[in-house]
Amino acid sequence: MKPFLRPTDRGRLAPVGWTSEPAGTWAGKEVEVVYDPRRHQVLVVRNDLGDPSRAAIAETGYRRIAVDGQQEMWVRDRVAQMQARLDRLEHGHSHERATEMGGRSL
Repeated sequence: MKPFLRPTDRGRLAPVGWTSEPAGTWAGKEVEVVYDPRRHQVLVVRNDLGDPSRAAIAETGYRRIAVDGQQEMWVRDRVAQMQARLDRLEHGHSHERATEMGGRSL
């Protein structure tokens, strides 16, 4: 389940372990962001970032999940980010091993 925005005038139920934080006005309504703080990092931007900044944020593992005019909400999944790092390490290690094996003669 991804973090989400909800109007503050709605029920306050959230999945177990999740929290909600005020997120200002979105689409003309006061909203809050609901997320799992153990898993997600949430970034709300209030002005136009420009493409270079968007690219830099995306490179750090954030994904843009909502837009309202110039406002943007970005989320980074800590678990997915760590898994990607482990995958890169594993692939890099197997590549090094294959290179070493290729350099030996029998």
